[in-house]
Amino acid sequence: FYPDLPKGYQITQDKTPICTDGHVEIRLADGATKQIGVTRIHMEEDAGKSMHLAGETETLVDLNRAGVPLIEIVSEPDIRNSEEAYAYLAEIKKLVEYLGICDGNMEEGSLRCDANVSVMLHGAAEFGVKVEVKNMISFRNVQRAIEYEIERQILLLEAGEVIDSQT
Repeated sequence: FYPDLPKGYQITQDKTPICTDGHVEIRLADGATKQIGVTRIHMEEDAGKSMHLAGETETLVDLNRAGVPLIEIVSEPDIRNSEEAYAYLAEIKKLVEYLGICDGNMEEGSLRCDANVSVMLHGAAEFGVKVEVKNMISFRNVQRAIEYEIERQILLLEAGEVIDSQT
């Protein structure tokens, strides 16, 4: 049971996406460009919004957006640092505004970001264990969350600890 999902399930088209196998080109700080792969874009319905206020034990739930359609853009694991993530989000924002499908206002929740973060040991062939940071609503907070999570995972690995896959 999720209090922000009152009917107990979410409708999604993730198995029948609108788009597959694309890319978004970003411009890096040094002027170079990089393509970030897009696995799929699919529609699904939004959940409500759970709010956890500092110092409070209860959770408030805003159901105003529950059931509203949204598009989810799932990228390939091509982003290597927080600066690339910022550039990717900026490009996505420009695209959805240009297409007229979203105002791109992250602070109001019109555009949100979930970031899957994992680190790899140098020379490793496989990605490390992923940790998902959800529902971020500002470019700067996305950058800060990724930087924090990268540092946290590196410290755990260097200490010989195991990283748990979590959200």
